[in-house]
Amino acid sequence: MKLICFPYAGAASVAYMQWKKYFDGIEIIPIDLPGRGRRISEPLCETIKEMVDDVKVQILELVNREEKYAVYGHSMGTLLIYGLLHDLLKMGFPMPVHIFLSGKNPPHIPSKKPINQLNDEKFIEKIVGMGGMEACCFENPMLAKIFLPIFRADFKIVENYQYKKNNRPFPVDISFFFASDDACVDRQYVKQWADFTTGSFRMYYFMGGHFFLFEHGEQIAKIIRETLANVYEVIPY
Repeated sequence: MKLICFPYAGAASVAYMQWKKYFDGIEIIPIDLPGRGRRISEPLCETIKEMVDDVKVQILELVNREEKYAVYGHSMGTLLIYGLLHDLLKMGFPMPVHIFLSGKNPPHIPSKKPINQLNDEKFIEKIVGMGGMEACCFENPMLAKIFLPIFRADFKIVENYQYKKNNRPFPVDISFFFASDDACVDRQYVKQWADFTTGSFRMYYFMGGHFFLFEHGEQIAKIIRETLANVYEVIPY
């Protein structure tokens, strides 16, 4: 069983590496987008379609038609999964056995007040305030030169995202994780993720902010392991 992990804005595959210690019998495979991580030399994507097309190529290389796999996406990663799975459905490629999502309202809910056009000082203040990066990463001119364009590009893509309705809900169960103080998620919209599946929908609530997935990584991993174990006969750790 493979668990393919899709990045949030600004993230590289290394963000999910710490999760590997929580799993046994399940292979954690974090996705790297162009312009970060091992692909730092490649130009950044400018649209959600470019991102989806890129991850689609990766998935077709990582998973064959006979393999079972699940997907997890946080924040921007939920939009990537939404676009990717609709493309895979059209291709007749097997769906994942389960969809795990967190940190984002359903794709038809517009983003809140955009921040991608703020000046560098205010933009960095917003990012650091979300808890995704330490302020020291932007205080170092060399690191700021690397990270700032990545965050700006990703936030622009997410905040300019245009929802395209698709009348084919996913024939896959969805589990959604959200946190008490996550400003990116509105509780009134969380249940609407259920409209995107013909299967079951479960919600899991945690204390914390937008990046609760690392603060509560062990508990989230336990839910994922047990979900896959109970339904898909993967032995839990």
